[in-house]
Amino acid sequence: MILPLQAFGQDVSISGTISADSILIDLKAHAGDYFSGTLTGQDLHLYQNEPEQPRMRLLAQGSGGAERVHFIAQTEESRLELVGPDGAAFDLRLMRRPLSADQSAPTSAPESPALRAASTQLAAGKSEDDIWSQLAATGTPLVEGEGDKAILTFLYRGAQHNVRLLGGPSSDHDWLSRLGTSDIWFKSYHVPWDTRLSYRLAPDVPQFDANWRQKRIAILATAAADPANRSPWPPAAPDRWHQWSTVSLRDAPDQPGFPVGRGVVSNLRTEDFTSDILGNRRAVSLYRSPGYDPADEDAILLFMFDGPRAISELQIPGMLDTLTVSGKLPSVAAVFIDPIDGTHRGAELPGNPKFSAFLADELLPYVLGKLGAAHQRERTVLAGASYGGIGSTNAALDRPESFGAVISLSGSYWWSPEGQEVADNGLSYVANRLISRGNATETAVENTAGQTPGQMAEQTVGQAAGLRSFIAAGHFETSPDGQYEIRETSRQVHGILRALGEESHWREYSAGHDGFVWRGAYADGLLALFGQSTKSRATD
Repeated sequence: MILPLQAFGQDVSISGTISADSILIDLKAHAGDYFSGTLTGQDLHLYQNEPEQPRMRLLAQGSGGAERVHFIAQTEESRLELVGPDGAAFDLRLMRRPLSADQSAPTSAPESPALRAASTQLAAGKSEDDIWSQLAATGTPLVEGEGDKAILTFLYRGAQHNVRLLGGPSSDHDWLSRLGTSDIWFKSYHVPWDTRLSYRLAPDVPQFDANWRQKRIAILATAAADPANRSPWPPAAPDRWHQWSTVSLRDAPDQPGFPVGRGVVSNLRTEDFTSDILGNRRAVSLYRSPGYDPADEDAILLFMFDGPRAISELQIPGMLDTLTVSGKLPSVAAVFIDPIDGTHRGAELPGNPKFSAFLADELLPYVLGKLGAAHQRERTVLAGASYGGIGSTNAALDRPESFGAVISLSGSYWWSPEGQEVADNGLSYVANRLISRGNATETAVENTAGQTPGQMAEQTVGQAAGLRSFIAAGHFETSPDGQYEIRETSRQVHGILRALGEESHWREYSAGHDGFVWRGAYADGLLALFGQSTKSRATD
């Protein structure tokens, strides 16, 4: 079945059900047209098809929520293919955006010694092919320099108008510059030698008239792994748009439990879970490490946000297998929680008491029942990155009787509820929550005179129960205008926890907002809090 889009103009809305397992959608596009939108549906796959390249790119996987779609038509024969179970309902909404006449990029002079030499050679008439072969001979990015910092230079060849960097040592989507009049593009940074990062390069990012947010996310239309990089991640991604390129400089720290062995099949089972509190349904995946014993008092119960990414991209189950089998961690049961989609993630994760109640009153008892295990608050840990990082802390503060430990990576501690954006003391929302919790604890202790230990514990459990934490952020996670600041707000939360007498471990990585780093940081956090080789202790 083929559905044409031309009748719908710029805004496209098609709903229906899958017949014969797939539907083809004729875009009637011009080469270079930019489309953005959402796909909603259960168990769906949306592909971009080009002549002689069927299913060239996986654009979206419908999991019940609305997944974002961004792509550029390669030819006038571009089509979409929607694949799913016969009779599955779908809702596809797209907008074709007219591009601005000016698609140019800013320019700059090269800092890299190799690029300065290449520029001179180009001016002297050396061919671009020879120059590129010379620059990319050992793979990209280029690594040069001596002393405390390396010169890290990202390279791309073949873009017509511009190239942007997604990831890397920046909190922004930096522009690459053209080398002379060639089709070679570059961007250099001075970084520590222990830098580890992942990145994508986005050639010819569409530029158009829209708000800041819409223009920023247009980078997703072309961002893909660097063709000249020799360390793609993850290796088994469905296409280059789902793959990252990686850099680990000479002093990059070990990532415990990685690499995960090929062919490893973890004990993992996924099912749908319906929440009455939230009024929605999502996938949850329950993991057990090899030899897991629910009666083991040292066993860890780990709740991890952004579950599908943690499983497939970050390979957390394989890491847990390795660390538990080696004896570096006690046995682990883990729950990987699907965020449903971006809208639900933004509404639930950062700080939502109903989501905390869902975790404590619905999901926790359900998982304990499935495991046949007793609840051990001090060994029940919430873990997440970005929104999941601040979400783990807020949920533990909301329900301290249920969750006794937190692993927060690149936590979005700049976030605050609507109407509480700026505190009088200049501290973040979570920092002030912690201070209030400390004040409440002092008051509770003052009011326990003459009470038995049991009565004292009952009175203070919701206020003063200890919280053990591992908080980490990237050295590059700074903001030039102070908005969306992650490194300093994360350090602030750690410092307040320490001042309150809590056990808090701090780790700063020479990295950005980066899943390739988070996978190792999750292992570092678990080892710091629960590792078998040394006793857990707070660190500066």
